[in-house]
Amino acid sequence: MNSESEVKNQGGSNQDGKRLFKFSFNVNKKTDDQTEMTGEFVGDVQHFCDYDEAVAKCFQLLEACYIPVGGKPSKDDEDSFQKLAGALHDFKAHFQNTPQSAALDTFDTNMKAACSARKAHQKDQKYQLRHLRRFHVDDFQKFLTQRKAFDESRKRMDQAKVDVRDAKTTAQIEKKAICYQMAVDDFDAQTELLIKLIDGLPKIKQTNCHDILMFLTKHKVFHADMVRFYKIA
Repeated sequence: MNSESEVKNQGGSNQDGKRLFKFSFNVNKKTDDQTEMTGEFVGDVQHFCDYDEAVAKCFQLLEACYIPVGGKPSKDDEDSFQKLAGALHDFKAHFQNTPQSAALDTFDTNMKAACSARKAHQKDQKYQLRHLRRFHVDDFQKFLTQRKAFDESRKRMDQAKVDVRDAKTTAQIEKKAICYQMAVDDFDAQTELLIKLIDGLPKIKQTNCHDILMFLTKHKVFHADMVRFYKIA
């Protein structure tokens, strides 16, 4: 076995293989035990995490600001518009045979209709929010799982590299080198899987952007629809 051993990742059929890693070591020379990833790879991994935070923030604020219902009532709670309709019905009893009575009666009827309309719009908007939230609960969790597998594989490979370096005899070096090559192959496979998830992010970002714009568009339609319930005549 040669005293100088070099391993280079070619990225398989992935045209972005150059993003992964490249390292070499001499079995007779002390080197840094941790394989260093390229700056582009490190940046891509951090970008995935930063994007998750951005999506989560948008999701929380869209839900808080734009879902057309006050608070988060349970299924058993009566809709506020329905309550208002009942209150207006009782209130107009104090204005019998007056112009105000007719106006209150109109709003009483309209608030009941608004209740049904708002529930329909709310259901529609929540669908978009669930789709947006899917990134964190699905795609990002897959990313975290694979990143953990990647980190563990890198530690095993780096330890195997140390074992080769510390081997005392040719027989030990050859034996440890086999283990090291297996560790390199596993690390290469885990890195490729992580890269595959990262490479899928641009498409996910386009989908998420579409979800947000669709949500806001539907909220605009909600307000346009609600205008007609506030007309007295």
